[in-house]
Amino acid sequence: MKTALELPAETAADVPEKLLTTQEVATWLGIQRCTLEKARSTRLGDFPPYLRIGRAIRYRRNAVEQWLSCREFYVDGAPANAPL
Repeated sequence: MKTALELPAETAADVPEKLLTTQEVATWLGIQRCTLEKARSTRLGDFPPYLRIGRAIRYRRNAVEQWLSCREFYVDGAPANAPL
């Protein structure tokens, strides 16, 4: 049986992604936490997808980044992520 000292060191791929809290996402987006909470409870608006873990709400960083990239536009109003 291997002990903790004999186990290989964790690589970056082995470490799970840190899930963000509602407050962390709200701060990142520059909005109030209650805006995200209200959007979840009323299902109104278009906000990042979230995870429900028991009673806790968490967001995946890459899901929020993807959600943001879909809302990126050039000055002329053309979507930044549209194929050329």
